Amino acid sequence: MGDKTSAVQASSLQASQQAAGLQPVQQAQCQAGQMNNQAQPSVQGIVAAAMSEPTEAERLTVQLRQKLAATLVSYDTEVEPEQYALSVDGVGFFSLRDIHGVKAKQKNGKSSALKVCAAALLSGQQFRVRSELTAPKVLWLDTEQNRSDVKLITTDIIGMTGLDPDLVRQMLHVHALRCCEYADLQPLMLQAIEDFLPQVVIVDGIVEFVLSFNDEAIAKQLVHDLQVVSQKYSCAVVAVLHTNKAEEDRNMRGHLGSMLAQKAGTVLECRKEQGVITVSCSDSRHAEMPSWSICYDAEGRICDADQQRQQWLEQRRAEQQQRRDEANAEKQRERLSFAHDTIAGQGGSISRKQLQDMLCEHFEIERSTASKFIKAQIEAKTLFEDKESKTIFASCEQVIQF
Repeated sequence: MGDKTSAVQASSLQASQQAAGLQPVQQAQCQAGQMNNQAQPSVQGIVAAAMSEPTEAERLTVQLRQKLAATLVSYDTEVEPEQYALSVDGVGFFSLRDIHGVKAKQKNGKSSALKVCAAALLSGQQFRVRSELTAPKVLWLDTEQNRSDVKLITTDIIGMTGLDPDLVRQMLHVHALRCCEYADLQPLMLQAIEDFLPQVVIVDGIVEFVLSFNDEAIAKQLVHDLQVVSQKYSCAVVAVLHTNKAEEDRNMRGHLGSMLAQKAGTVLECRKEQGVITVSCSDSRHAEMPSWSICYDAEGRICDADQQRQQWLEQRRAEQQQRRDEANAEKQRERLSFAHDTIAGQGGSISRKQLQDMLCEHFEIERSTASKFIKAQIEAKTLFEDKESKTIFASCEQVIQF
């Protein structure tokens, strides 16, 4: 009896131990299953999110479409009307939000012409150049002249306008950048524009902003940067550049000049003749600015030279006409001398047609020209003609004898 009881107790203890050992395993398996069930949706969500992310090509397409939408210009697109900084005889030039060029041979008056433009902006009008802006600010960056010559820009403008120097200081900032490093020039320009917020920016010596004016990539980038600046700050950027050295070549130098000419709204050209500087418009997207002229008087002051230039032009035209008349008279004398010699060689007379042919052959002229010459000489009585036979003589007596 006692043995049976012990056996039953041992069997119950073993069953209890097995049950106790199985319970943690079942609990662990249950918890793992729950975790797996919880983790499975998260992984699926990550995969789904990754699948829904746009590709790099799709993002680029969206960006391009946004830029195209911003740059689309239609008939109902609202744009700011063109605003000119200056005008001559009612024709505007140097529009805001655009770049412009001023070109000339060396020492042909670029800086002098720009002084007139700056003086007109500050005072309202200088000679025939008028300001189209109200109390504008002008930023002048000079990369070529020494500091004493750069200072003359301000002092000359004060003398031309008669304005108080303190007022000029508020409206005009002039910087001498000749000794600045190449790499600093463009950052200095941008900082000066941002701080001063001018309506007109003059860069006298834009060639210093590039390592080589024949580097196409650098020139293209600089001109693009100037366009961006003019748009961003609503100002007119006027870039000054020399023309090629050959006298007959009036194009601005290198790739920089070509790119500036292509992109500029206006290109002005300065030419000095007989001490008179004439400013004309060589290129313009709209109406061309009428030419105007200036010169320096005995005291070294810039003054209006339109009347002086007009007188010089009239005198030059008269001299040119006189030279043409003298050349034509000499030409007629040569032809008449040849006609007389030819007539003498033919025994004192020649048919009109034969004389005409010989004139054409000798002087290499058209038949109509030879015919007009013979007719003019007959009317002037330096040649004579028997009308019935159409024979030409050198003298009236020969016609009578004939």
